[in-house]
Amino acid sequence: MIHDDILNTVRDALELALITNVGTSDSAVVGIVKLGDLQGEPDPDTARISITLHENDPDRFISGAVTGLKDDWSDEVVEVEIGGATTWRRTFTIKARCLLESSKEGLTDAREIASTVRSRLEHALSGISFSTVEYDGEYVARGIVSDTLRGEMIQSGGPPDSYDYFIKFRFDVLTTRPVPGGGG
Repeated sequence: MIHDDILNTVRDALELALITNVGTSDSAVVGIVKLGDLQGEPDPDTARISITLHENDPDRFISGAVTGLKDDWSDEVVEVEIGGATTWRRTFTIKARCLLESSKEGLTDAREIASTVRSRLEHALSGISFSTVEYDGEYVARGIVSDTLRGEMIQSGGPPDSYDYFIKFRFDVLTTRPVPGGGG
């Protein structure tokens, strides 16, 4: 359940940074931030710019997925203190899609919109506080840091007026779980 608490914290921060604090007339305003895939709710053309959040990296399990990030992205134990606590590296992926079919921007404007979304995402991720995230004694010991944040942007559709960009970020956080009765 610590995963859900982390993802909910990220979702709330991204909604604030990419929707609430961005004017509705801004061409890079995000339509939805959602846990898991859209699954048609809403349709990607309706959302126009959508952000989905995932544990680990779902593209690792999908043959032919559009991504250059192919290495292992699973949770793992990174430290065990003798008699005290276990520290986990919890991994997550954010996928953004800028499907600019309905708004018909040209290449320059479409690329600027996608780059703006990417920049805002990176900035928002770097500023998230996890100080209140705790589940059953497990808490976030280290939030998102720039040396483990990885991203990519791919133009996957185009000319003349229906550009489609995929943006992807991977990040991790460290969580610590005291061993019951271990004094941690």
